[in-house]
Amino acid sequence: MARDITTAFNNAIKSDVVRPIFAIELELSDGTLRFWTGYGNITMTAGGSSKVFSGLGDFLGISPVSESSTLQMQGINILLTGIKSSLISSILSAQYTNRDATLYMGLFNTSGAVIDDVYTLFKGKMDVCNITENGETSNISLNIESRLIVFELPKERLYTLEDQQIDFPNDVGFEFIPD
Repeated sequence: MARDITTAFNNAIKSDVVRPIFAIELELSDGTLRFWTGYGNITMTAGGSSKVFSGLGDFLGISPVSESSTLQMQGINILLTGIKSSLISSILSAQYTNRDATLYMGLFNTSGAVIDDVYTLFKGKMDVCNITENGETSNISLNIESRLIVFELPKERLYTLEDQQIDFPNDVGFEFIPD
């Protein structure tokens, strides 16, 4: 499968010393959370635009990201550790199920700056979130399902006027179906 990476990213990944970072973007109903594997805030060009990610140190545990040549749905599990209790309330109150989550992989150059256009490692829909608390901080385990999961959802459409007008509001072709 072809990959879209910049020349700078390609050169950095081939160098003798590779300095990788990982970042996660979670699009919740009341805002977007962005974290990265480091300390402090960092600005990266991810997904085509410049974004600020908050550092949580060694926050990230990632299950293996795999792909196959067949059309299979393979999700991942993200473990966020050391999350402050104040963030837990926003996660609990927001809607997260079936919302977008993106995992990025970036690289630092030799001067410590993030190389432009970090690589999108995985993009999917958030599913199950488990929270465990241990005093002042909490751990969040989040399952992210492949975007191919939509192929398993049933298409429940009817031959009725109301259903037809969802897509075509001015079409009255099904008006006489009940007769």
